[in-house]
Amino acid sequence: MSINEDLFWFRLFKTRGIGPKLLASIAKILEAENLTPETLPLNHNDLSEQFPELAKILNDKIREEDSEKVFAAYKQLKDYGINIIYPGHPDFPPQLLEISPVLFVKGQQKRLRSDSVTIVGARNVSDTGIRITRNLAGELVSNGINIVSGYAEGVDLEAHLGALEAGGTTTLVLSDGIKQLREKNAFKKFNWDQDVLAVSQFDPDAKRHLWYALARNQLVCGLSKAVVVIESGPERDAHGKMSGTFYTAKTALDMNLPLFVLNPNCLDNPPKGNADLIALGGYRLDPERTDLFFTRLESV
Repeated sequence: MSINEDLFWFRLFKTRGIGPKLLASIAKILEAENLTPETLPLNHNDLSEQFPELAKILNDKIREEDSEKVFAAYKQLKDYGINIIYPGHPDFPPQLLEISPVLFVKGQQKRLRSDSVTIVGARNVSDTGIRITRNLAGELVSNGINIVSGYAEGVDLEAHLGALEAGGTTTLVLSDGIKQLREKNAFKKFNWDQDVLAVSQFDPDAKRHLWYALARNQLVCGLSKAVVVIESGPERDAHGKMSGTFYTAKTALDMNLPLFVLNPNCLDNPPKGNADLIALGGYRLDPERTDLFFTRLESV
């Protein structure tokens, strides 16, 4: 069976013992050797002789008996209209190589390379927070910016919808496998295929898990040139539960991305997380002075 590039990367992704770090290593070897999957020797001995560094990773992991099962899963993805994006693909953002070398997408995959800003915040967002989220998303898309968020209730959903209602585009970054994607009712009036991109870094069949929600934060940040926090609780609540929004914001700071945090005094119940994130280095965002926000954004 001949193997094309996306099937090659899907097979690697599905191979036990090959995770994101090894996938990134394989991509670097292929680039350094100017190789494509079609040019690789199929025989293990030939691979070892010609490309020993690559063979060291692959030869003890790739099992021929798994090929039919992997191909069936691959064909099912294609039947679902799901595409695989990998290093070297024209739509693969190079900054994601160390974060998630293989992505599963549905929709306008060119959005992966769009000029994007992430908007995140609490699920139980206030009415004022909803209004600010919608307005900011609308202003961003009017400036040619694609909106990225996590497709959760609250700020995420309002950011996506604010972008679409303003005639813009949006990227949903999932915390489960892409085959679990369901179109929420609020999206049904929009042109999903044209204006929405869904992205997952997880196995297409994976169910939602807390660890996945935390792991995808790097991808949420990596797809954008800046991150905006609307409302955030403290890093941990009274019960020790971690705030996903706060964790995403800290991830942005760790990645040296500009972090903009809504001025907590704009809200009736000023969120402690907002104040804490500003103290950590986030830029204070005042909804009445978005000109300052856009000026700083343009310099990124």
